[in-house]
Amino acid sequence: MKDETLLPLTLHAPQDIVAWHQGQPIRCVEFLAQAAALAATLPAARHAVNLCEDRYLFMLAFAALLLRGQVNLLPPNRASHVVEEVAAAFPDSYCLVERPQADLAVAQHAVNLALPSLAVVAPALIPAAQLAAIIFTSGSTGTPRPHCKYWGDLVRGAARARERFVLEHYVGGTIVATVPPQHMYGLESTILYPLLSGLAVHGGRPFFPEDLRQALNEVAVPRVLVTTPVHLRACVAAGLSWPDVSLIISATAPLSAELAAAAEQAFSCEVREVYGCTETGAIASRRTLDGPRWYPYTGVQLHCSEGRCKAVADFLHEPTPLNDVIEQHADGFILLGRDSDMVNIGGKRASLGDLNQRLLSIPGVQDAALLLLDADSERGGRLCALVVAPQLTEQTILDALRLRMDEVFLPRPLYRVARLPRNDTGKLPRGELLALLERLRTGDGLQ
Repeated sequence: MKDETLLPLTLHAPQDIVAWHQGQPIRCVEFLAQAAALAATLPAARHAVNLCEDRYLFMLAFAALLLRGQVNLLPPNRASHVVEEVAAAFPDSYCLVERPQADLAVAQHAVNLALPSLAVVAPALIPAAQLAAIIFTSGSTGTPRPHCKYWGDLVRGAARARERFVLEHYVGGTIVATVPPQHMYGLESTILYPLLSGLAVHGGRPFFPEDLRQALNEVAVPRVLVTTPVHLRACVAAGLSWPDVSLIISATAPLSAELAAAAEQAFSCEVREVYGCTETGAIASRRTLDGPRWYPYTGVQLHCSEGRCKAVADFLHEPTPLNDVIEQHADGFILLGRDSDMVNIGGKRASLGDLNQRLLSIPGVQDAALLLLDADSERGGRLCALVVAPQLTEQTILDALRLRMDEVFLPRPLYRVARLPRNDTGKLPRGELLALLERLRTGDGLQ
């Protein structure tokens, strides 16, 4: 039976601040008026690729599409060929942009803040059964895949996170984030959390540590920082004096206890990790320094057999398979590694994620990625390493690795590079890594 429930677009009161845009507060009444005015100007279509990089403009476009009954298409990145492929898969679509993009061969509609505000704005209610977004996986383990997200499911998932992180303690405060809103983690934590928890959000996406420090200084307290291990590592290394932050939320990759401890010391607050995926959204969390165990959100159940699990929750349409190997406990679970992350070389089994953390633990290694090559060989393949370590030699790195892992897992070859091709969320699409490896093999690498 179709769910006929109507759910609010936001839980903010009319005069609450919902966002900070270019240093200025945007109140809820103004946001709803702008969203309604934008919705009235949108082309007649079923889908729109939401490419707005400014977080407030993305939120405005996201809301306008919901009000118009159109679906947000959220590609894995903003590359023109990727956007064009997504648009081609939905022929009735167009792109919502901040400014026209000449290199994009798709119809475009600019999000215009100069739109006249409506004098009266009716309560913004969205059908729970309305398809709100189609979001694509990052491509870190293969070809990006689309997943449908309905408004009722998004609202219920945000409620579980609101409860887990006790977000009512931060009402009136601000979320500042280094992740893009097009990613599932970014959509939940920087669009849905603010809309449905009483927090505001900073409209920018600071990248460098000093930019992040300035963004934090621009907004009202209490402050919640939403970020990734890659950005946390850069912030800790920068050695800056940070303004007061009440909570740090991290996701997209495992966070080592060493980095979590350094971040908690630098920011003087707890670091909490979120576990989830594009298919499920966030379903569990932990404080890294409390140990390896993850604790599911209220109402989330894992049904596991031989390490393979499906997640069941009221915000999931059906039991959803997880791509991780999980050790289940009475009060939580431990991640043993992604199913695609597990390697078996010479009869010995290990997690690429764990091996990569060992590589990153070497002093002087700033970033690193391990790749399994020749997986179909009789031996089970071999590992290759791409390492950012300007002050170390390949031999120094290998010598340090011999003290940290079994000889069978030592990467051969190991390449030093100037940087890794991380995407907007800090992930490493496998195709980009393989392309970089090919350039290195042919003498056209980055260093």
